[in-house]
Amino acid sequence: MADEAVLIGPPPSAQSYLQIGRIVQACRDTGAEAVHPGYGFLSENPAFCAALEQAGIVFIGPKTRAIEAMGDKIASKKLALAAGVSTIPGHNSPIASAEEAVAIARGSATR
Repeated sequence: MADEAVLIGPPPSAQSYLQIGRIVQACRDTGAEAVHPGYGFLSENPAFCAALEQAGIVFIGPKTRAIEAMGDKIASKKLALAAGVSTIPGHNSPIASAEEAVAIARGSATR
């Protein structure tokens, strides 16, 4: 039933598939009620999910909060640990400098 095409811009993805406003407008123009983002492009972009929600269009995928959490490796690891999910060992905070990274690697970090 996917028998309709909508021009959203020229071939370069930066001028078409990555333009959130154009995708939202295409939904409005066609009466689309939901978007499945597929893979890549805007599929992991929380701003895209939020724009669709604001336009009353369903994003078929994770909610904005989940996309934001999973986009930050430290935040997602902390979220997994808090939920009792096993994670690989490692440092769970941002590392400010090369010296701190060396200290962590040697096991002498203070954080």
